[in-house]
Amino acid sequence: MDAGAVRERARDVPTEPGVYQFRAGETTLYVGKALDLRDRVRSYADPRSGRIRGMVERADRVEFAVTDTETQALLLEANLIKRLRPRYNVRLKDDKSYPLVAFSDHEVPRIEVTRDPEAGAVAYGPFTDVGRVETVVKAVRDEYRLRGCSDHKYEGRDRPCLDYEMG
Repeated sequence: MDAGAVRERARDVPTEPGVYQFRAGETTLYVGKALDLRDRVRSYADPRSGRIRGMVERADRVEFAVTDTETQALLLEANLIKRLRPRYNVRLKDDKSYPLVAFSDHEVPRIEVTRDPEAGAVAYGPFTDVGRVETVVKAVRDEYRLRGCSDHKYEGRDRPCLDYEMG
């Protein structure tokens, strides 16, 4: 695609949050997310780096998917990058996923920060700042007296855990 083709394509792209893909045939070259898809796609008409310019020139089209929120776009982008492994995506290719806050569905519920919630858990997220999430989870655990210990540790107890004792 040249600059004119990118600008022309951007006219048809909505000004909503979502995910876009630069594609060459059946190959996804790059996956990105944006709060305003049209502005973001239009910005590729004048790429600042040679690497991105090369990617745009190799692409034959831009596809997009609108999401309701920026968080949904973030999650969809991460999942697409994991699945498609586009050549020009560098940052999210390391297989790192974003943390979630999960509540177990056990008789004595557990709250935890995890990247892989167990089956049956209710999960919220994703979040980008794991440190802040852990701070909030600790406060919620303290305030609502939820356990944080693993099922393995909890099941082997004959008395309440330290969190309960300190109440």
